[in-house]
Amino acid sequence: MIEKLTFGLFTQEDSRSFMRLMAYIRPYKTRIIFALIAIFGVAATESYLAAFIAPLVNQGFAPPSAPPELNTAGGIIATLQNWKDQFTYLIWGTPNKVWVVPVFFIFLVIIRGISRFVSTYLLTWVSVMAISHLRRDMFAKMLQLSSKFHQETPSGTVLMNMVQMAEQSISNASNVFIVLTRDTMIVIGLVCVLLYLNWQLSLVVALMFPLLSLLSRYYRNRLKDIIAGAQLSIGTMNNVVNEVHQGHRVVKLFGGQRQAAERFTAVNDTIVRLGKKITQATAARSPFSELIASFALAIVIFIALWQSQQGHTTIGEFMAFIVAMLQMLSPIKNLANISIPMQTMFIASDAVCQFLDTEPEKDNGTKILTNVEGRLKFDNVDVRYHADGKKALDSFNLDIRKGERVALVGRSGSGKSTAVNLLPRFVEPSSGAVYLDDVNIEDIKLDNLRSQFALVSQDVFLFEGTLLENVRYSRPDATEEEVLAALKAANLQDLVESSPHGLNQQIGANGNQLSGGQRQRVAIARAILKDAPILLLDEATSALDNESERLVQQALERLMENRTSIIVAHRLTTVEQADRIIVMDDGHIVEQGSHDQLMAQNGYYAMLRNMPKQIAS
Repeated sequence: MIEKLTFGLFTQEDSRSFMRLMAYIRPYKTRIIFALIAIFGVAATESYLAAFIAPLVNQGFAPPSAPPELNTAGGIIATLQNWKDQFTYLIWGTPNKVWVVPVFFIFLVIIRGISRFVSTYLLTWVSVMAISHLRRDMFAKMLQLSSKFHQETPSGTVLMNMVQMAEQSISNASNVFIVLTRDTMIVIGLVCVLLYLNWQLSLVVALMFPLLSLLSRYYRNRLKDIIAGAQLSIGTMNNVVNEVHQGHRVVKLFGGQRQAAERFTAVNDTIVRLGKKITQATAARSPFSELIASFALAIVIFIALWQSQQGHTTIGEFMAFIVAMLQMLSPIKNLANISIPMQTMFIASDAVCQFLDTEPEKDNGTKILTNVEGRLKFDNVDVRYHADGKKALDSFNLDIRKGERVALVGRSGSGKSTAVNLLPRFVEPSSGAVYLDDVNIEDIKLDNLRSQFALVSQDVFLFEGTLLENVRYSRPDATEEEVLAALKAANLQDLVESSPHGLNQQIGANGNQLSGGQRQRVAIARAILKDAPILLLDEATSALDNESERLVQQALERLMENRTSIIVAHRLTTVEQADRIIVMDDGHIVEQGSHDQLMAQNGYYAMLRNMPKQIAS
């Protein structure tokens, strides 16, 4: 079992993820060293300003004194003492102290201000750069994750990890580092001043630290689960907002505004409730810290008054001691309050590391195929999405010849899309194997495998940007002439000609400035430009009006020329021209043949063909 650190701030287990993310800060260690030097300057000047009070009161208002006698005994200690005496005389003993003391005070304040600026600027700069690097790595990781991850993980959770958690892990680390270094150095410096001024009174001040440590541990344990719950609720809120934004037409059409508002209100109320608990704990901790410090201050005043009556302390020393003690309250309070940003930092670090540790897509293949013919084979393939769930494909066997047009038909849930998703390895088989040109696709390098396929699906996804950028997405090095040729083949030349911006016209987020048919044809143009040997069509003509379907079907005919094509369709009228129709049910092939052959058999396909409404059931 991992033992907890004794300071009550965090455990070794908590710090593992945090220390891992510190790798993003190490490249900037030179700036961190300079920041530490500046922080030391802040602590040194802060401490000296407190010690400055004693000679100001005791000697500043006294008449000028004679120069100090030099100690001629020799040695390092004597030399240092001579320097100290000369410096003290220069500041406090000469008649010029009337202007020397204020100038020296301003000098100390300027040094402190510059040091504080340099330390804050450098550490903030490091934080911004580290966050940028971390987000790049997280985005690169997201590109490596499987389709299963993207299907099972809410988009709000991914966004929260990429944006909020990444920033909180590093920015809070920067804030915690500033507090732990600067305020700890200030406290140490002021403690040295207190010991120098009066060691007996310093013992009383020392009693505060174990009490403040216990207080910090108590609030740390109390806040840990609350902060984690608040972060989880924020992720849930992101999901709700994202769903309503993307599904706004469904919400409005079905009158779901009240239901959506209730979901949002519920999670928002949870965030408010947890926020109140955090605020309550934070607000209560400061008065308790101040109460402990006040008791210590009261005892200090009592002892100092008693020592003054005995002639063991001066007014200047007492005032300097009180000033140093009061100056110490703010950094002590910062150290006591550090548990909230520290807990947030640890929780965010854990979330980020869990995201970075998510298992990527398997890419163990080493073979790179060239001149692919497009022959495909499913060899006794089983697919089970969940270990104890039903098989999506059960002993699935299918051979597809080069250039053959094969249609997969069947009811929803029959396994059509699963079979198609196996080819680019969006889905992994539970058993069996899939072959491309007699090579197991698991032995093919993933990028090379996917370069052999072009996809046109019902759920077309277009990127916010220009028409040119979206078509060229499949082949970034394509010329504008090649893009225009692809658009013409997709029956979209009228879209280019009708806009004064031509290829550079903006199409909106996910192509929302285009009609459904135009969006579909942009996807076809993208597939034409890729010029892959195998084409995957997943419900490519569904949900279109007759004219749009005619234009899309013409474009698809051009696209399928000289390519192996696999067509998934519910509308059986769109697959009548296929070379072979594979009829599926419950993960099995129940019939196969041409349209005429299957209709002549008067079997399952004929039933589906004559009862099209059942297809969507």
